Amino acid sequence: MQSREKKSISLWQIFLQYFIIGSVGFGPAMASETKKRLVKNLKWINEEEFLNGLALGQILPGATFVSLTVYIGYRLKGVLGAIASFIGLLITPFFTMLLLSYTYFTYGSLSEINIFFKIIVVVIVGLVVNTVIEIGKSAIKDWKGILIALAVFLDMLIYQNIFIVLIISAIAGIVIYHPVMKKDISTINSGQVNKTKFSIEKLIILAITLIICIYLLSYNPVLFKLGWVFFSTGAFVFGNGFTMIPLIQQEVVNNYHWVSMNDFMVGIAMGQMTPGPILITATFIGYKVASIIGAIVATLGIFLPSFFLVIATAEIHKKIENNKIVKAAIRGMMAAFTGIMALVVISIAKSALVNVASIIVALLTLGLLRFSKFRTIWVIICTGITYWCLNLLCNNCLIH
Repeated sequence: MQSREKKSISLWQIFLQYFIIGSVGFGPAMASETKKRLVKNLKWINEEEFLNGLALGQILPGATFVSLTVYIGYRLKGVLGAIASFIGLLITPFFTMLLLSYTYFTYGSLSEINIFFKIIVVVIVGLVVNTVIEIGKSAIKDWKGILIALAVFLDMLIYQNIFIVLIISAIAGIVIYHPVMKKDISTINSGQVNKTKFSIEKLIILAITLIICIYLLSYNPVLFKLGWVFFSTGAFVFGNGFTMIPLIQQEVVNNYHWVSMNDFMVGIAMGQMTPGPILITATFIGYKVASIIGAIVATLGIFLPSFFLVIATAEIHKKIENNKIVKAAIRGMMAAFTGIMALVVISIAKSALVNVASIIVALLTLGLLRFSKFRTIWVIICTGITYWCLNLLCNNCLIH
């Protein structure tokens, strides 16, 4: 898209599209929802820009899909576009989790909405499988990509060190897709200095903003600790929400005893069963610690590192993204991402597909997403009702 066309996109339009994505996208499925809306339907960005943003989200620590969201908003409308996309994506998941947290901690159980949760978790399987297919179609173009994805899948089964995996997959991409490097190394070094400087200036501004937030939180020790736990997790842990869960558990359950292990698992389940990023679980824990203000602090803590890091590195990324070496590395990482997501599908399916009805509904969800023109929200509603009816007909009550 030409820069003139991008200028015609308003902040309100960016906010609205990401409000919809955040309302109907579940965890990893947000990537396919973003691609469908912004690449295929609206054509605000092209497929290469989408993949570049997704690759950047993997390179940086923090929530991958939040980083992708900020990157696209920034490419469309600068810092204000990044803010609009960031808020639009998180507003529905935040308030949904806030409502569920209030229900859980006020009434002591989720039995009243247990059926809803079990329906959603089955539908999520179909949504995530569709995401793997969509991203795989863009990321894997030949047998070399399949080989990288398969190797990463097997490696993650054993070692589960996503940072090392991404580095190796980037190197593999360079070796496989671009064996001749000398010419392109000079291209990287010949980039304009002023863009890098501009990025550093923005980083300084963002750092000052962060320092002010820390200073304000320091007046409340509990909020300060809460904010630091989630901010440090988002700033230093690589991978998706699943890779951050063990570290969050160590801090909030074992170290600070803010929630019990049972409550923590409920929060994780909610993060997977509600729209938006899986790490919206931070809202649940923050609410338990310090009510609404705690929910806000924890939510911003886990997601702001993604926002800051993308803004700070976007200009550098834009300068080198067309370099052939960088493109080869991105191809390797995107193939790796497909392998990682395939492993996520298996993890979710093992706990979600517990009977024939759940398998049928997961396949129905995938089929409707692949071969119909229904909007995602209607697919969720229709397949959810189908699952409920199937269980009634089979006398297999969801509560059990």
